[in-house]
Amino acid sequence: MVRSNWIKFNNLYHVGDTTLRMQIKEIVLYNIHGEIRKLNFMPGKVNIITGKSKTGKSAIAAIIEYCLGRSEFLIPEGVIRQKVAWYAVKLQVNDLEIFIAKEPPVGNGLSQSQVFLKVEKNIEAPNISELIPNTNDTALVQYLGQLIGISSNKHNPGVGSTRDSLEANFKHSRIFLFQKQSVIADETVLFHRQQEDYIPQSIKDTLPYFLGAVREDHLKVEQELRMTKRELKRLLNRIKETEMLSGKGITKAINLIEEAKQVGIIDNEQDIKDDLNVIEVLSGALDWRPSSTTDFETEELLLLHESRQNLISDLEGINEKIRAAESYAHEAKGFAIEIDQQRLRLESIGLFNDENDGGNQKCPLCSSNLDEEIPTVKLINNSLSELRENLEEVTRERPKLRTYIEENQREGENLKQKIAQIDSSIESLLYEKQVAEEIKDLNNRKSRVQGRISLFLDNYTEIKNEDFIEQQVKKLESRISYLEEILEDEKTEELLFSILSRISKYMSIWAGDLGLEYAESPYRLDIKNLTVVADQQDRPIPMYRMGSGENWLGCHIISHLALHKFFIEKHRPLPSFLILDQPTQVYFPPEKYKNMEGDTKELTDEDRQAVTKLFNLLFKVCEELAPDLQIIILDHANLDNDKFQEALVEQPWRNGSALIPTDWI
Repeated sequence: MVRSNWIKFNNLYHVGDTTLRMQIKEIVLYNIHGEIRKLNFMPGKVNIITGKSKTGKSAIAAIIEYCLGRSEFLIPEGVIRQKVAWYAVKLQVNDLEIFIAKEPPVGNGLSQSQVFLKVEKNIEAPNISELIPNTNDTALVQYLGQLIGISSNKHNPGVGSTRDSLEANFKHSRIFLFQKQSVIADETVLFHRQQEDYIPQSIKDTLPYFLGAVREDHLKVEQELRMTKRELKRLLNRIKETEMLSGKGITKAINLIEEAKQVGIIDNEQDIKDDLNVIEVLSGALDWRPSSTTDFETEELLLLHESRQNLISDLEGINEKIRAAESYAHEAKGFAIEIDQQRLRLESIGLFNDENDGGNQKCPLCSSNLDEEIPTVKLINNSLSELRENLEEVTRERPKLRTYIEENQREGENLKQKIAQIDSSIESLLYEKQVAEEIKDLNNRKSRVQGRISLFLDNYTEIKNEDFIEQQVKKLESRISYLEEILEDEKTEELLFSILSRISKYMSIWAGDLGLEYAESPYRLDIKNLTVVADQQDRPIPMYRMGSGENWLGCHIISHLALHKFFIEKHRPLPSFLILDQPTQVYFPPEKYKNMEGDTKELTDEDRQAVTKLFNLLFKVCEELAPDLQIIILDHANLDNDKFQEALVEQPWRNGSALIPTDWI
């Protein structure tokens, strides 16, 4: 969505060389019912919101920063957080308007990056139902940076530094837009967020770009220099190759011919007559084409392995049958031997006799006839009968069992023959595969030699363009010298010193206007230490050693006014507004602040004169730079003069008036 808005912006407004002024047109708040609270600001002028404490004045700076792409949600706790459903800012960029709205984080969230963005020439605050996020803070920061003209840039730390390179963007420009209540009269902190980790170094790294001490096209020049040197190196390598072709090149060509003969892409009988003949022979090697390799069937090999495995399984089954039959035969033989021994023992005593069939009326021991059948005699005779039958059955089955074993042994031999045949087929296929791999390897060797020959001949062809290459080298060398001179002439430190001298001039004049201590000495901005220094003849006096909140406040005011004056005069890519939160706090005692109405009559004569000088300076500088600078002041003071009253955004926030309407509460 951001991209479509950017395209839309280009259709609406052409930047060209026109100075872009990004200023605050409106702050818009929505409650959960969709009701709207607006604060309208005047671009290019001083805008003042005055009122008692706890009316929401200081929240305005946090709302603006939140809507300018800062994801951290720093709106003060209390009624503002409880009652506002959407926070929005309408920016004016020359004749274009940009509406940016963000919801607070969900629950106890500390940050939120989803954004609703609308870009048109004239925008009315949308209904809350239309506020559907269509981009995020990252894209918004990139868009706003492009909009105000922040070009590609990069600060490269010095040799030996462990810090990464840093590119100034819209987030860094926000540092110079805000002077919050906790900072504006601090003796040790000069810039917004300076007390946070890594921010001081970011200020030092990016301020030279915003001041214009770094060329706008520095990165582009560096990139062109790198590309030009790379192209020069390529052409110089080409010249070296050309020189080799005219000397050692022929030796290399002959070596290539020998390699080609070894792999078989040049006939061994080919003669070399002269230098031209060398090129002709090498050219002939380019006609070689790879020979086809044996079509090795992997699927057939898999089928053979599968068949072999099945035959081995069948052979195992047959061997198992043979082992079982032989085991049975061995047991039957032992049984027969045991029965035969019993038979012989019985025969020895005359019990086991095929003719002894007297039945149970005859005694098996004495062969005498029995008058009555005796049960024991009957059992003995039955056992003798079963012994006889078992002996006969074993004798009959032994030949059949031998035949069964022999049949299985013959089938096993057949299977072994089939397995041997498959093994032979597999071995043949594996041999074919080896042959195929050897042919493939030979083709690869031939292709590599042919590739080196092709490269050699391509280089040889470019010898004819030697004059053209040398002309190109001269042009590139000339361009490199020009680009290096540009970068060498770009003496950032010297230029930065000159810029700071001009800024110091503004600061020194305004220090006199405010009646600051040491005003007879030049005041200057110390970028290295991020402070303000008054250069007395005997020693420099940094801000933290000046003493008095009035001096600290004055240093903040004159340094930021001087920076914005320089930014505007040199058309630097930053928003054109400055927000000052509670600048008169040093004149209204904290213990009496809640009960004071902000009237200068409540102050001492000396403090009343200091407050008047402060506002006179702010009006003076804003009018000098009109319409390119907008100053928004959030303060307790309420001066009784026409200029101050005309600058009021709304009537003083007292007696119930505040940022959040009473009916919302």
